[in-house]
Amino acid sequence: MNNPNKPRSLLPSRQTVDGLHVQLTGTPNSAYPPVVFEHGCGVSSEVWALVCPELANLTQTLVYDRAGYGFSEPGVLPRTSDRCVEDLRKVVERLNLARPFILVGHSLGGFYARLYAERYPEDVAALVLIDASHEDEIRGIFPIPHLKRQKLSVRLYGFAKWVARIGVLPWLAQRHWIPGFGKFVAKLPQASRDAMWERVFSANSMEAAESEYDCFVGETGSVPHSRFARLPLAVVKAGVYLPGRTRKATLRQQVERTLYDTAVKMQHLSEAGRLIEAGGSGHHVQVDKPGTVIGIVKRLLEQTRVSI
Repeated sequence: MNNPNKPRSLLPSRQTVDGLHVQLTGTPNSAYPPVVFEHGCGVSSEVWALVCPELANLTQTLVYDRAGYGFSEPGVLPRTSDRCVEDLRKVVERLNLARPFILVGHSLGGFYARLYAERYPEDVAALVLIDASHEDEIRGIFPIPHLKRQKLSVRLYGFAKWVARIGVLPWLAQRHWIPGFGKFVAKLPQASRDAMWERVFSANSMEAAESEYDCFVGETGSVPHSRFARLPLAVVKAGVYLPGRTRKATLRQQVERTLYDTAVKMQHLSEAGRLIEAGGSGHHVQVDKPGTVIGIVKRLLEQTRVSI
């Protein structure tokens, strides 16, 4: 009989580090740094399934599920930015991963990636921020309705957590009855789709998402603020604002403009920063436009090859 708790993924070399499910692919390459991936809020490491295999042909790649997500065990609450960053540091050290590495962060994972690069600059050869969350999104620089929606997201995750705990949300997920999610995961390989359907809507996952986002919105934990001198930095901006956020054209334009300004601000964190717009892509650029992400990382691999 199959073990329902056995991780199912395209990515081999699965192991656990202090309860965190990690996946190593590729072979260490003395010419290139490893590539480490940090997923966003409310998903799992399976979102990198279209990106890792090709990059693993060049160097070693590491993806992992943060505490509570995917096949990882729940972590200590609250899930502050500091705890998330220290968890990644622990994984890197326990695996004895070669450093410095290229760090790729998506959404809230991009926020954590910035903080990691600030706290451990000796670990990071280059930084890729994919439609990354930014502290300005919870401050007055954004339109008030957008700020209210950030706080609403915390309550929605909290509601989803309780619905998951009584078994309703996992039951719906088993039948693929979660509106919109099927379309999102349809581009992923079958093994990754199965893992996403099975794990994303668990009570542990929803609790982790609620706590992480609550800490982000409430600014509980550290907020990155340093510049990175000439650190190679790629800021990837999604081409399409998240659908369904607002039907008001004027407000939508205001939010899109402010998101763009925020991306430019992140680009300017380094003198070597670049801003890349992923035309036609939604928030999950690594799923909608994996070739764009692969191309960016390959360019950084070549760029950092000389300096390490």
